[in-house]
Amino acid sequence: MNSKDVSAEFSFEKEKAIAKSFSQRFQWEMILIGIGQAVIWLSLWPLVIKGIVPLWAGFCIASLCACFAYLPSHESQHGNYSRGNPKMRWLDSLVGHITLITLISPYEILRVTHMKHHAYTNDHEKDPDYLSAHSGSLMKTIKRAADGSSVSDYEKCLEVFANDKNFVNSYTKAIPIALLYRATLLTLVLIFPLETLLLWWIPAKIGTVYTVVFFAYLPHLGTSKGRYQDTRFWSHWMPRYFNHSMQLHFIHHLHPGIGHYDEPKAIEALKPFLQARGVPGADEIPDRITFNPLIKI
Repeated sequence: MNSKDVSAEFSFEKEKAIAKSFSQRFQWEMILIGIGQAVIWLSLWPLVIKGIVPLWAGFCIASLCACFAYLPSHESQHGNYSRGNPKMRWLDSLVGHITLITLISPYEILRVTHMKHHAYTNDHEKDPDYLSAHSGSLMKTIKRAADGSSVSDYEKCLEVFANDKNFVNSYTKAIPIALLYRATLLTLVLIFPLETLLLWWIPAKIGTVYTVVFFAYLPHLGTSKGRYQDTRFWSHWMPRYFNHSMQLHFIHHLHPGIGHYDEPKAIEALKPFLQARGVPGADEIPDRITFNPLIKI
């Protein structure tokens, strides 16, 4: 939709002002989830090794932790903890690094590639998540995430953005951390082979598949390029608290500064703007975003 066709009542300036009012609160929930899942995951190792917690139970808990690992780091990637305060940037980095241990993923690599995803959403050459989001089917996306293809897409970004010095520097800075993860994994496999498989490697795979499906595939399914066209509102059989409310992910692409737990209220306030701009699925957004209206049976 051409911006000239949109009434002044729904101008970008007014939209931005409303969005900004939801971009101020400290995101303590995300910090609690991020650090919390990492602490729980780390505590599983001695508990399982000593036989206090059965390995099968440890596997289930570790897999759940892995599914909760990415979102808190995602807030870090956008600086939603520091909120532009240079003295608080350490908090973004701290939460970002710690929460991703469960996923065996270096924070800086995910941060810089995610920024490119926002800058070039649905661009088949420059969007690092393009192949995961537009694989053609859910099963193909799951396979790509499980076999490591989605990670390989990030490695290819070094070629695509070779002339972007900041991108290359940030990416290469994370390579030693990636190597450390691999060395740690290999060492633990030699000492605790079954525990490493069921407490880290397989849960990380499950968490990666979960993240790619709900963060990359479903929010961008059937969408095109353009600020108001590259992400959609959708419904799902799964209650939104079980998939990180990714039905609402489109508002994050429009205004990344809005904290995750403030998105429902922001969308309620911005619904007329979203409809006026023709955001995919905007006409189906309920007036009140509670638990059930986002479920499609």
